[in-house]
Amino acid sequence: MKTDLFSIDLIRELQKPEYSGVRAEFTEKSFLRNVLIFPPDDRAGQVFIVKKGRVRVYLAFEDKEFSLAILKKGDIYSTHTRAYVTTLDDTVLLVMPTAKFHRFMILHPVFSRTVMGIFGELLKQSFSIITSLVFKDVTQRLAEFLLYEARSHGRPEDGGVSLTIDLTMEQLAAVVGSSRQTASTLINEMIRAGVLVKRSRRELFLPRLELLKDFSMGEGHDVYASKERRKMA
Repeated sequence: MKTDLFSIDLIRELQKPEYSGVRAEFTEKSFLRNVLIFPPDDRAGQVFIVKKGRVRVYLAFEDKEFSLAILKKGDIYSTHTRAYVTTLDDTVLLVMPTAKFHRFMILHPVFSRTVMGIFGELLKQSFSIITSLVFKDVTQRLAEFLLYEARSHGRPEDGGVSLTIDLTMEQLAAVVGSSRQTASTLINEMIRAGVLVKRSRRELFLPRLELLKDFSMGEGHDVYASKERRKMA
Protein backbone atom coordinates (compact mmCIF):
# COMPACT_ATOMS: atom_id res chain seq x y z
CA MET A 1 0.00 0.00 0.00
CA LYS A 2 1.26 3.48 -0.77
CA THR A 3 0.26 6.98 0.21
CA ASP A 4 1.97 9.10 -2.43
CA LEU A 5 0.31 8.56 -5.79
CA PHE A 6 1.51 11.08 -8.28
CA SER A 7 4.89 11.71 -9.86
CA ILE A 8 3.77 15.02 -11.43
CA ASP A 9 3.92 18.23 -9.39
CA LEU A 10 1.09 20.40 -10.73
CA ILE A 11 2.33 23.44 -8.81
CA ARG A 12 5.48 23.22 -10.90
CA GLU A 13 3.47 22.58 -14.06
CA LEU A 14 1.36 25.69 -13.45
CA GLN A 15 4.50 27.83 -13.41
CA LYS A 16 4.89 27.24 -17.15
CA PRO A 17 3.99 30.32 -19.25
CA GLU A 18 1.34 28.47 -21.26
CA TYR A 19 -0.66 27.80 -18.07
CA SER A 20 -0.62 31.34 -16.68
CA GLY A 21 -4.33 31.77 -17.48
CA VAL A 22 -5.23 28.61 -15.59
CA ARG A 23 -3.06 29.55 -12.61
CA ALA A 24 -4.70 32.96 -12.27
CA GLU A 25 -8.17 31.41 -11.91
CA PHE A 26 -7.38 29.41 -8.79
CA THR A 27 -8.26 30.85 -5.38
CA GLU A 28 -5.74 30.32 -2.60
CA LYS A 29 -7.18 29.09 0.71
CA SER A 30 -5.39 28.33 3.98
CA PHE A 31 -6.43 25.78 6.62
CA LEU A 32 -5.15 24.75 10.03
CA ARG A 33 -4.03 21.19 10.71
CA ASN A 34 -6.50 18.43 11.62
CA VAL A 35 -9.49 20.21 10.07
CA LEU A 36 -12.20 18.60 7.93
CA ILE A 37 -12.16 20.81 4.83
CA PHE A 38 -14.47 18.88 2.49
CA PRO A 39 -17.23 16.48 3.64
CA PRO A 40 -18.41 13.63 1.39
CA ASP A 41 -21.63 15.50 0.56
CA ASP A 42 -19.84 18.64 -0.66
CA ARG A 43 -22.30 20.02 -3.20
CA ALA A 44 -20.19 22.88 -4.47
CA GLY A 45 -17.95 20.61 -6.53
CA GLN A 46 -14.40 21.90 -6.39
CA VAL A 47 -11.00 20.91 -7.70
CA PHE A 48 -7.99 21.69 -5.56
CA ILE A 49 -4.23 21.46 -5.81
CA VAL A 50 -2.10 21.23 -2.68
CA LYS A 51 0.31 24.16 -2.57
CA LYS A 52 1.61 23.51 0.94
CA GLY A 53 1.09 20.85 3.62
CA ARG A 54 -0.70 17.49 3.41
CA VAL A 55 -4.32 16.38 3.28
CA ARG A 56 -5.81 12.94 3.81
CA VAL A 57 -8.57 11.58 1.59
CA TYR A 58 -10.52 8.78 3.24
CA LEU A 59 -13.76 6.85 3.44
CA ALA A 60 -15.57 6.35 6.74
CA PHE A 61 -18.19 3.81 7.77
CA GLU A 62 -19.46 3.71 11.35
CA ASP A 63 -16.26 3.69 13.47
CA LYS A 64 -13.89 2.63 10.66
CA GLU A 65 -11.82 4.80 8.34
CA PHE A 66 -9.95 3.76 5.18
CA SER A 67 -7.43 6.14 3.65
CA LEU A 68 -7.42 6.49 -0.13
CA ALA A 69 -4.48 8.87 -0.34
CA ILE A 70 -2.34 11.39 1.46
CA LEU A 71 -1.96 14.32 -0.91
CA LYS A 72 1.18 16.43 -0.83
CA LYS A 73 2.46 19.53 -2.61
CA GLY A 74 1.49 19.47 -6.29
CA ASP A 75 -1.23 16.80 -5.94
CA ILE A 76 -4.75 17.38 -7.24
CA TYR A 77 -8.17 16.14 -6.17
CA SER A 78 -11.85 16.73 -6.93
CA THR A 79 -14.38 16.93 -4.09
CA HIS A 80 -17.36 15.38 -5.91
CA THR A 81 -16.79 11.96 -4.32
CA ARG A 82 -18.01 10.16 -1.21
CA ALA A 83 -14.69 10.74 0.54
CA TYR A 84 -13.74 13.01 3.41
CA VAL A 85 -10.81 15.41 3.04
CA THR A 86 -8.93 16.44 6.20
CA THR A 87 -5.72 18.39 6.70
CA LEU A 88 -2.75 16.70 8.38
CA ASP A 89 -0.66 19.88 8.57
CA ASP A 90 -1.26 23.60 8.23
CA THR A 91 -2.23 23.59 4.56
CA VAL A 92 -2.61 25.92 1.60
CA LEU A 93 -4.79 24.87 -1.34
CA LEU A 94 -5.41 26.31 -4.79
CA VAL A 95 -9.16 25.87 -5.36
CA MET A 96 -11.38 26.22 -8.42
CA PRO A 97 -15.05 25.29 -9.05
CA THR A 98 -15.30 22.04 -10.98
CA ALA A 99 -17.35 23.54 -13.82
CA LYS A 100 -14.78 26.28 -14.43
CA PHE A 101 -11.96 23.74 -14.25
CA HIS A 102 -13.65 21.64 -16.94
CA ARG A 103 -13.73 24.67 -19.25
CA PHE A 104 -10.01 25.24 -18.79
CA MET A 105 -9.35 21.56 -19.48
CA ILE A 106 -11.05 21.95 -22.87
CA LEU A 107 -8.98 25.03 -23.69
CA HIS A 108 -5.71 23.39 -22.63
CA PRO A 109 -5.67 19.80 -23.98
CA VAL A 110 -2.05 19.13 -22.94
CA PHE A 111 -2.81 20.11 -19.36
CA SER A 112 -6.00 18.05 -19.60
CA ARG A 113 -4.07 14.89 -20.47
CA THR A 114 -1.77 15.43 -17.51
CA VAL A 115 -4.68 15.88 -15.10
CA MET A 116 -6.61 12.88 -16.44
CA GLY A 117 -3.52 10.73 -15.98
CA ILE A 118 -3.31 11.82 -12.35
CA PHE A 119 -6.98 11.08 -11.68
CA GLY A 120 -6.46 7.71 -13.34
CA GLU A 121 -3.71 6.95 -10.82
CA LEU A 122 -6.07 7.81 -7.97
CA LEU A 123 -8.72 5.47 -9.37
CA LYS A 124 -6.13 2.70 -9.72
CA GLN A 125 -5.05 3.27 -6.12
CA SER A 126 -8.68 3.03 -4.96
CA PHE A 127 -9.06 -0.38 -6.61
CA SER A 128 -5.73 -1.45 -5.11
CA ILE A 129 -6.99 -0.53 -1.62
CA ILE A 130 -10.25 -2.41 -2.15
CA THR A 131 -8.34 -5.51 -3.30
CA SER A 132 -5.99 -5.25 -0.34
CA LEU A 133 -8.83 -4.92 2.17
CA VAL A 134 -10.67 -7.91 0.71
CA PHE A 135 -7.79 -10.34 0.11
CA LYS A 136 -5.05 -9.34 2.57
CA ASP A 137 -5.04 -9.11 6.34
CA VAL A 138 -3.77 -6.15 8.33
CA THR A 139 -0.31 -7.67 8.89
CA GLN A 140 0.27 -7.94 5.16
CA ARG A 141 -1.12 -4.45 4.55
CA LEU A 142 1.15 -2.92 7.18
CA ALA A 143 4.18 -4.81 5.87
CA GLU A 144 3.44 -3.68 2.30
CA PHE A 145 3.09 -0.08 3.44
CA LEU A 146 6.43 -0.14 5.29
CA LEU A 147 8.17 -1.86 2.38
CA TYR A 148 6.87 0.71 -0.08
CA GLU A 149 7.89 3.62 2.14
CA ALA A 150 11.33 2.07 2.73
CA ARG A 151 11.96 1.59 -0.99
CA SER A 152 10.55 4.97 -1.99
CA HIS A 153 11.72 7.24 0.83
CA GLY A 154 14.14 5.23 2.96
CA ARG A 155 17.82 6.06 3.46
CA PRO A 156 20.30 3.17 3.03
CA GLU A 157 22.31 2.59 6.20
CA ASP A 158 24.50 -0.33 7.42
CA GLY A 159 22.91 -2.81 5.03
CA GLY A 160 19.41 -1.76 6.04
CA VAL A 161 17.12 1.23 5.61
CA SER A 162 16.41 4.18 7.89
CA LEU A 163 12.87 5.46 7.52
CA THR A 164 10.88 8.42 8.81
CA ILE A 165 7.13 7.79 9.11
CA ASP A 166 5.52 11.23 9.34
CA LEU A 167 2.19 9.86 10.55
CA THR A 168 0.64 9.42 13.98
CA MET A 169 -0.36 5.89 14.99
CA GLU A 170 -4.01 6.80 14.31
CA GLN A 171 -3.12 8.00 10.82
CA LEU A 172 -0.98 4.93 10.12
CA ALA A 173 -3.83 2.68 11.28
CA ALA A 174 -6.23 4.47 8.91
CA VAL A 175 -3.82 4.00 6.00
CA VAL A 176 -3.73 0.21 6.48
CA GLY A 177 -7.40 -0.08 7.47
CA SER A 178 -7.07 -1.20 11.08
CA SER A 179 -7.67 0.05 14.59
CA ARG A 180 -5.00 2.09 16.36
CA GLN A 181 -4.55 -0.70 18.91
CA THR A 182 -3.97 -3.36 16.24
CA ALA A 183 -1.46 -1.21 14.34
CA SER A 184 0.42 -0.38 17.56
CA THR A 185 0.47 -4.04 18.62
CA LEU A 186 1.83 -5.12 15.25
CA ILE A 187 4.56 -2.48 15.26
CA ASN A 188 5.62 -3.56 18.76
CA GLU A 189 5.62 -7.20 17.70
CA MET A 190 7.83 -6.34 14.71
CA ILE A 191 10.20 -4.52 17.06
CA ARG A 192 10.37 -7.50 19.43
CA ALA A 193 11.01 -9.81 16.47
CA GLY A 194 13.92 -7.64 15.28
CA VAL A 195 12.15 -6.73 12.04
CA LEU A 196 12.09 -3.04 13.04
CA VAL A 197 14.24 -0.93 15.33
CA LYS A 198 12.49 2.10 16.81
CA ARG A 199 14.91 5.02 17.12
CA SER A 200 12.44 7.74 18.00
CA ARG A 201 8.74 8.46 17.83
CA ARG A 202 8.74 8.51 14.01
CA GLU A 203 12.14 7.14 13.06
CA LEU A 204 12.49 3.43 12.26
CA PHE A 205 15.38 1.29 11.11
CA LEU A 206 14.76 -1.82 8.99
CA PRO A 207 17.85 -4.09 9.27
CA ARG A 208 16.78 -6.25 6.31
CA LEU A 209 13.70 -5.72 4.16
CA GLU A 210 13.23 -9.45 3.62
CA LEU A 211 12.61 -9.86 7.37
CA LEU A 212 9.54 -7.69 6.99
CA LYS A 213 8.27 -9.87 4.13
CA ASP A 214 8.86 -13.03 6.16
CA PHE A 215 7.08 -11.58 9.20
CA SER A 216 3.89 -10.86 7.25
CA MET A 217 3.70 -14.51 6.16
CA GLY A 218 4.83 -16.11 9.40
CA GLU A 219 3.35 -17.11 12.73
CA GLY A 220 2.52 -13.54 13.77
CA HIS A 221 0.62 -13.16 10.51
CA ASP A 222 -1.89 -15.86 11.47
CA VAL A 223 -2.40 -14.58 15.01
CA TYR A 224 -3.15 -10.99 14.02
CA ALA A 225 -5.16 -11.98 10.96
CA SER A 226 -7.47 -13.94 13.24
CA LYS A 227 -7.88 -10.98 15.61
CA GLU A 228 -8.56 -8.54 12.79
CA ARG A 229 -11.16 -10.78 11.19
CA ARG A 230 -13.05 -10.94 14.48
CA LYS A 231 -12.99 -7.12 14.76
CA MET A 232 -14.18 -6.62 11.20
CA ALA A 233 -17.02 -9.17 11.58
